[in-house]
Amino acid sequence: MTRIQYIDVAKFLGILAIVYFHGFKESAATSYTSSFLLPLFFFLNGMTLKMDNIRFGDFLVKKLKGYIVPAIGLGILAVCLDAVIRSLFHNPLDDTFFTRGISSSINQIRFLSVWFLTALFFCDIFLFGLYQKFKGNIWLMGLGTFAILGFGIVYNMSHRQSMVWNIDAAFFGVVFTYFGHLFTHKKSSFLYSHLMSSRWISLLIGLILLVATYFFSLYIYRNYNGYMIMFSSLYVKYYLTLPCGLLGALGSVFTCRGLTNFILAYPVKFNLTLLAIHQVFTIPLFKHFVAKPWWGIVASNPPEDTGLILFVLTMTLFSLVIAAILHCAIIITPLSFLLNKRRLAISGVFFLQKCYIVHKKVGAPE
Repeated sequence: MTRIQYIDVAKFLGILAIVYFHGFKESAATSYTSSFLLPLFFFLNGMTLKMDNIRFGDFLVKKLKGYIVPAIGLGILAVCLDAVIRSLFHNPLDDTFFTRGISSSINQIRFLSVWFLTALFFCDIFLFGLYQKFKGNIWLMGLGTFAILGFGIVYNMSHRQSMVWNIDAAFFGVVFTYFGHLFTHKKSSFLYSHLMSSRWISLLIGLILLVATYFFSLYIYRNYNGYMIMFSSLYVKYYLTLPCGLLGALGSVFTCRGLTNFILAYPVKFNLTLLAIHQVFTIPLFKHFVAKPWWGIVASNPPEDTGLILFVLTMTLFSLVIAAILHCAIIITPLSFLLNKRRLAISGVFFLQKCYIVHKKVGAPE
């Protein structure tokens, strides 16, 4: 499938923002980003979702490889890296450390930052079922989507307990996935093509929507002391948090259409690795080993402090570099399937083939 550059830009910047705010302190800024970051990924998922001319069995296998295998596999890898960090800092591991870690990786109940991959899986399964049921009628699919959301709200109000493989989050995420699918659907092609045709117009629309999202999220944060936290199953004031998430997701998509370029799109390759390792490996490594004196200086500073912001930015870039190195190491091993990639064979023949491709693109010398 041909990759869409601005979608890759949105995915990369979204992941980068998640890493950044996982190293930051709770504030109005974190409530703002949390209000739409995860909805953004469900929305982007819907934009690229293809359900026509495919059997359910093939669709299921594709989604298992794309979401479930990376969620479980990278979760187990993160447990191993967590053990390395604990050993580095002389923190003893109890007898059940690996058993608990592997069990949590398999159950995936809000485990590490890769947890929402399983929710994306169920969103796709839900929408595929609706697509088959209503023979592709996008409006009837919408009614089915809101029925699933209604069930999710009832469950969340009565239980507020996370389910295995985060199905409860999918009850909410499916709405954003549906709207993402609707956004690029042929029924919306006229509106989509006009709004996205110009990068400058898209950027302007995106910035306006993101500013509106900021004030919307600030209102929710100040008046209800909360915001949509899909991680903890907290969706306070559904009629406010869900539209706020959709508004921010749309704003992000339009903005990234305006910012699109290959430099910001290329690092999307490292997203899954970055998601898996930053909380248990790169962030503690940077805070307590690489930049321990610096962390000691800024740790108690308020969120708006320039020194703390610079520290977290540097830590985020450090996480990206380590993730890129680890990603490259994984794809040349039999573990490449964890990233839903084919194993990259590094050899003399491979190198010569790459050189030949570059030579053909540039053109032979005179």
